[in-house]
Amino acid sequence: MEYTFENRNHFNMGKQLVEKLLFLSRIDGYIDGAHQQGNKQAELSLQILRAVEKKNTSMLQDFLVADKNTA
Repeated sequence: MEYTFENRNHFNMGKQLVEKLLFLSRIDGYIDGAHQQGNKQAELSLQILRAVEKKNTSMLQDFLVADKNTA
């Protein structure tokens, strides 16, 4: 397989996807911690962040799958 700019972009997007999935695997713990400390603002902010990151992760996954299917 020849190394091209496109391959590098796919690698970088894949790496970004892994980072987002790792973050999503941990954020519930952060939300629980904020809840246990009674920090409602942090809890709400983290819940919003989780929702945004889930959407971004889903869009990135969809893009990578669609791009792979067109290649």
